[in-house]
Amino acid sequence: FAFVSITKVDASELTLCKDSPAFAKRQKTSLKKLQNRLSKYDADSLPSLALQKQIDQTKERFARYGAGNLMCGTDGLPHLITDGEWSHAGEFVLPGLGFLYTAGWIGWAGRSYL
Repeated sequence: FAFVSITKVDASELTLCKDSPAFAKRQKTSLKKLQNRLSKYDADSLPSLALQKQIDQTKERFARYGAGNLMCGTDGLPHLITDGEWSHAGEFVLPGLGFLYTAGWIGWAGRSYL
């Protein structure tokens, strides 16, 4: 039997995404890549419209991450904190319950199929 020691995760290296310079750099880099691709097409062409929609979605995604009080690491990516504190419950509880519901539904459908 192997025993693993349980240690509490230290979230001191995490910062709010809206205050993280790595998060801002990641946003700037993503938008710059999309803008460079957009410059290769005419303004009213179909690829241009699709890229503009993707740029808008990227801006909205980064705005939601910044406004959602998510914590970002040194890599600029949001991290889920599942330490049992209720202040971080929305990051894990709702997606977890959604997963359990979907897995149960798939299991029940498979059971009735057999």
